[in-house]
Amino acid sequence: MNKLKLMLAVVAAVLSTAFATAAGEKPAAGSISGCLTDSETGQPVSGAWVTISETGDRVQTDSSGCFSINGVPRAVYHLEVSHPDYGIVKGLPELVVAVNAGKEKLVQIALTTKAKKDGGTTAPRLTAPAPGEDSKSSEGMSKLRQGAATGEPDATYRLEEQRVQSGDHSYGGTTLMPVPKRAPSVDYHPNYSDYWLPQDMFFEDYGTNGFTDTRRDRFSTFALDVDDASYNLVRRYLLDGHVPPRDAVRVEEFINHFEYGYNVPNDETFRVFTEMTDSPFESDIKVLKVAVKGREIDRFERKPMNVTFVIDVSGSMGRDNRFALVSGSIKALVKQLNRHDRVGMVAYGSQAFVVFEPIAADRHWDIFAAVDRLRVGGSTYAEAGIRLGYEMANRQFVNGHNNVIILCSDGVANVGRTSPDEIMREVQRFARRGIVMSTFGYGMGNYNDVLLEQLAVKGNGRYAYVNDSDDIRDEFVDNVIGTLQVLARDVKVQVEFNPKAVKAYRLLGYENRAVADNRFRDNRQDGGEVGAGHEITAVYELEMNRGRKFGQIATVHVRWKDPSGKQVFELGRDAQWRQHYAGFEQSRPELRLAIVAGRFAEVLKQTPYAAGTSFETLYRLAEPLRHELPGEQTEDLLNLIRRAADLSGWHTDYDEDDYFYGDRNYKR
Repeated sequence: MNKLKLMLAVVAAVLSTAFATAAGEKPAAGSISGCLTDSETGQPVSGAWVTISETGDRVQTDSSGCFSINGVPRAVYHLEVSHPDYGIVKGLPELVVAVNAGKEKLVQIALTTKAKKDGGTTAPRLTAPAPGEDSKSSEGMSKLRQGAATGEPDATYRLEEQRVQSGDHSYGGTTLMPVPKRAPSVDYHPNYSDYWLPQDMFFEDYGTNGFTDTRRDRFSTFALDVDDASYNLVRRYLLDGHVPPRDAVRVEEFINHFEYGYNVPNDETFRVFTEMTDSPFESDIKVLKVAVKGREIDRFERKPMNVTFVIDVSGSMGRDNRFALVSGSIKALVKQLNRHDRVGMVAYGSQAFVVFEPIAADRHWDIFAAVDRLRVGGSTYAEAGIRLGYEMANRQFVNGHNNVIILCSDGVANVGRTSPDEIMREVQRFARRGIVMSTFGYGMGNYNDVLLEQLAVKGNGRYAYVNDSDDIRDEFVDNVIGTLQVLARDVKVQVEFNPKAVKAYRLLGYENRAVADNRFRDNRQDGGEVGAGHEITAVYELEMNRGRKFGQIATVHVRWKDPSGKQVFELGRDAQWRQHYAGFEQSRPELRLAIVAGRFAEVLKQTPYAAGTSFETLYRLAEPLRHELPGEQTEDLLNLIRRAADLSGWHTDYDEDDYFYGDRNYKR
C-alpha cells in the first residue's frame, strides 16, 4: 500500500512538472554568484561575507574567494561585502545586481585595503557588467573560479575606490529611510577591534533645547513621552564596544528609563510631583524635576484587550536572533491574556498576509503553533503589513475595550509606497478612532529607529527596543498592563515659570514632543498616551534671579482626555522653593539619579551644555546611589558610564575637524 502511494506521488509530481513546462512557466528564482580578489595581489579573498541587503541572505566566500546565493527571487538587489581586512563595502548604486528568473547573475569584485590604511571611509564603484553576463549554467562561475585561483583580474568587474559623501541618498532607493551616518572603517579602540560597527542604523537629530528667558516666554509646553527605546539602543552600542551615534540619544528617554518610586494616586488619574536642588555641574544653576504618576490598574480590573500583532518576517529579521526574540515576545504577552481577550495576527515580507483571524487569547497553543510556523525571507512591504493590521484591528474593534496593535519589526521598508507621510496619515486616522499602535524594535544593523519612533507617536502608543530576554520580561510581562491599558489620551504638560524667581529655563529633551503654548488647552492638539501605572519625568535647568527671596517657582499644569476621548480634565500644582528645595547632598537619591541620567545622555549626545562634564564626574555622582538605591537599574547605569569612559577616545560620528575625547570637545 505504501509503495502504491509513493508511485502515485511520483507520477503526480512528474505530470505537474510537465504541465508547468507545457504552459511555459519559468522558475521564479535565480541566483547570484561571484568571486572576490585582492586588487593589488590578485589573490582570492576567502572568509568574506556577501550579504543581500534587502533580504538579509548572506554567505561566506570559500578558499577560492567565491560564493553563490541560490533561490533569489527576480528583483534588483544591493550587495554588501564585509571582511576584517577590507572593511565594509556597500551603499552605492553601482553595487546593484539585477536577478532574472532562472538565471545566474555573475559578478567579480576586486577589494582594496587602502580604506583601512587611510583611516577614511571608502566604497567601491562597480562598472556596469557587459551584456549577456547572466548564465543558465555554471560555466561562467567556473571561469570566475579559474580567474580567482590564478590571480588574473577582470577589468570589467574591477572595483574602483570612491569617497562616500556624507549626504549620499542612494542607498536602498527609498524615501522611507533617512541617510545613515557613515563611520570610518578603522578600529578606533584596540580592546574592541573584534566587533563590527553596526551599519545602516537610521536616526534623526531633533536638536537640543536651549535656555529660554522668562521675560520672553514663561511657558514650557510639551506632550508626555513614556518611551525609553533610546536608552536600550544606546546600552546595546556601549555593551558591544561602540559609542553610539549622537542622533541615537534622546535625553528624555534616558531619564524616563528609570523608576523613581512615586506614590500612586488614590482615586485620581494622575499625581504630580515637583522637586528642586542645586546642579552638581554648574554652581549658578538649579534643577527642577517635574513628574507625573498614573493610577495603577489591577490585572483583574482591566478592560478586555483586542490585540492585533503585525509581524515583520522579511529577510532582515533573520539576522542575529531577531525573530527568535519576536517569537518570545509574542508568547510572553499572550500568556498574560485571558479568555476575555482576543488576538489576531498579520505578517509581512514581500507581501502582507493574515496569519490567523482573531481568536480567544486563551488558545495559547494554537497561537504559539502559528508563530512557530512563520518563516523569514523576502523584501519588506511595511506599508501593506501596517494597513492589513489596521484592517484586522478595525474588524475586531469594540467600544470600551483596549484596541491595540503591536508592531514587531526592525523598522526597515523597501517595497510599496515608502513615504512616511502616507503611512503616518493612515496611522493617525485609526488612532483618532481609538486604535493604539505600539512599536517594538529588534536588531542592530539595518535598523530604522526613526520610523518605529514616529509610528508609535502618531499611533498614540509606546516605542520600546527589545535586546534580550530581560527586555522581553520588562516589556511584555512586568509592564504589559501599562502597554495595553490606556489610562489617558492626549496628555500634555505646561509649566508656567514665575519671572520674578526664574530668569531662564531649559528643558532636558522632549525636543520632538514640543507643543505650542497656545495649543495647550486646544482639545484638538495631539498629546501623549499614558498607560496604567506609567510614570513620566521631566528635568529643567534653571537660572535664578539673584538677590531675591524665592517663593513660588512655577506652576505645573497637566491636561488630558479620558480613554474614550470625550471628557477633558486638568490638574495643577505649584512648585514652592521652601517646600520643594533641598541641597544636592540632602536631596532624594531618586532626584540625583534623574540628574545623572540626563547629563549622561547629554554627554553622549555631546550637547554644548555638557562640554565640561566628564564620565569620571558622572560615575562619582552615581556611585553613592549603589547603596541608597540598590538594584539592577543603578548597577546598569554605573556599568554603562564605565563603558562609555573606556570608549570616550573615539566616536562613530567621527569628524576629523571636531572630535570628542574624555570630558571636553576639542577643535583642531
